[in-house]
Amino acid sequence: RLWGIVRGLATLSFTSQAMGWLPDWQWKQQQQAKGKSWGVWQPQWQKSSWDRPPSMGRVDPSKKVWVGGLPDGATWKDLLAHMSQAGKTSWCQVNKGNTGAVAYKTADEASAAIAMLNGSVIGGSVIVCDAWEKKANA
Repeated sequence: RLWGIVRGLATLSFTSQAMGWLPDWQWKQQQQAKGKSWGVWQPQWQKSSWDRPPSMGRVDPSKKVWVGGLPDGATWKDLLAHMSQAGKTSWCQVNKGNTGAVAYKTADEASAAIAMLNGSVIGGSVIVCDAWEKKANA
C-alpha cells in the first residue's frame, strides 16, 4: 500500500501556471497543446557547432581582412557599413586595441577591399586594411 502512494507521488510533475502538481500525462498534454518542446538538456561542450555563432577561425584566411586604427567606440555595425563598400561581407567583428576583422565571401572581394579601403576614414580615424595573417606561435 505504501509503495503505491510513493509511486503515485513520483509520477506527479510541477507546473508553474497553476502553481500546483499535475500527473505526468496531464502535464504532457498541456505541453503538447502549447506546441513547446524543450528537447533534451545537454552540457555546453556537447552542443553541436550550429548552436554557436560562426567564428573567424572557421573562415579561409584568404577571405579575411585585418583592420587597424579604428576609432574608440567603433562598433561592428560601423565597420560592417564601411567595409561593405568593397563587397559582400560574411562576418565582421571589432576587437580590443582598436582593431577589427572582416570576412568576405570570396578572396577576390577581400583583396579588392584591402586595395580600396586601406587609408579610408571611419569616424574621423584613418584605418589600415591588410591581409589576414595568423599569429606566429611563440
